[in-house]
Amino acid sequence: MPDVTCPSCGHHLTPDEPSSTASANPSSAGHPDPSVVRWFRSDPSWLGELSTDEVYGGYLRATTGRPVSRARFVADLAHLGVEKVLDDDTPVLVRA
Repeated sequence: MPDVTCPSCGHHLTPDEPSSTASANPSSAGHPDPSVVRWFRSDPSWLGELSTDEVYGGYLRATTGRPVSRARFVADLAHLGVEKVLDDDTPVLVRA
């Protein structure tokens, strides 16, 4: 797997860099998981608002390695500037 640079903070993520996937605190590493960054950069198909379920489902279909948990995925997207809001009772991710 190639190295990835976080578009938010510029941190260089390597494929073998330990992530906090197994951690109880999704953001304990301080940087997003490389698989989430790769997906975020390569899937421009969702601009605007989509339900968290739809966005996470797209990530699961696209990732070839071990996926991160939904909580970690949402935390990583927050690090990348994607906001989670409630639309009625549905969690929605908003990407500008």
